Amino acid sequence: MTAHVRDVSLGASPVDPVAAVRSLTEVIRTDGVDMDATRRLPTTIVRALQEAGVFRLLAPVEIGGGEIDPVTFFDVVEAASYADGSVGWCVMIGGCYATFAGMLPREARLAIYGNEATISAGAFRPDGVAVEVDGGYRVTGRWPLASGSSHATWYVAGCVILREGEPVIGPTGAPLVREVFVPADVVEIIDTWDSTGLRGTASHDYAVTDAFVPASHTAWFQDPPTVDRPVYRMPPVAMFATFIAAVPLGIARHAIDEFICLADSKTPLRSTTVLADQPVIQDRLGRAHVLVEAGHRYLSETLNDVWVKMQDGNTPTVTDRSRLWLAATHAAHSALDAIGLLYTAAGATGIYASSPLDRCLRDARTAVQHICTQEVHFELAGRLLLGRDIASSVWAIDERGEATE
Repeated sequence: MTAHVRDVSLGASPVDPVAAVRSLTEVIRTDGVDMDATRRLPTTIVRALQEAGVFRLLAPVEIGGGEIDPVTFFDVVEAASYADGSVGWCVMIGGCYATFAGMLPREARLAIYGNEATISAGAFRPDGVAVEVDGGYRVTGRWPLASGSSHATWYVAGCVILREGEPVIGPTGAPLVREVFVPADVVEIIDTWDSTGLRGTASHDYAVTDAFVPASHTAWFQDPPTVDRPVYRMPPVAMFATFIAAVPLGIARHAIDEFICLADSKTPLRSTTVLADQPVIQDRLGRAHVLVEAGHRYLSETLNDVWVKMQDGNTPTVTDRSRLWLAATHAAHSALDAIGLLYTAAGATGIYASSPLDRCLRDARTAVQHICTQEVHFELAGRLLLGRDIASSVWAIDERGEATE
């Protein structure tokens, strides 16, 4: 953990949550050997993660959460992803969604996240509609990519608000959008997750049909947090991007260890030396190592810098948010590039689906496809540096009226 992070934990979380997750590595790799086939996390792994408290680390202290700092949670996700990419992804989703508790009114905070068994999943994109009715909304829609759907108890879903059959227009002139929260018993899971990577995440589509949602069970990223403390003042989606990037970083660390084992044992065809003694292999490993280390340090230090500002009572600026987006994208793609170097250096040994390097490459490639870590963010960073407008980009999704500097 970065040395100058303050107030690691305010609440009831493990003394060292990173160590707690690392201690599960062997269990995760043993019990999760069939995840690619089953396309879900085994119950034993979910239970072990719950007992380690990972899904409540970012929940507010008043409902029994850990309310830990985001840099520590970043390290938790990286540690879980080192054990297994799909597990790390589900830890990232279920764990960081607990920050929604700091965006909800007290009644909903208790109803949804006050239960120790709560694990939330779902999508932000407004593919559903929420029709205004007395006390709330009638919600209907279908959304993709509900990572963790095999063990989620609550779902979040983006909706356009309708009044008398027409979208409600918000202050910016665009249709008003809210994230609504619905319990699992009103959600239909639609089996669509047949991916190349992160296969164990059960990232299926899900649907809701005419379900009532109280007005209190809704939130939006641009609203001020209802819990006015540092972690909930962080820009939620930009912070989310940093947690996503922790997944390929952890996967890349796993790939490096697997490659070292391979390099010490494999003698290529028509060679008299193992890979580990060949300069080109040493070069590739050195390059992969520095890509991962540099990506991790740049991102964790950037995240820590913004976190310290929040602890000092500040609000994030446009520059703060842009730094988080850019550092997350850089780290994610650096990790993917590192794995690619090792995969190529492994030769034909790496191409089999049973190869750990093949699994690492597939998982990391899938992770960086997320909208929060796609290469477009390099363009947006350049646009901002050139003084151009980014208000219409995804970077504005969690803008809360911050200053430009």
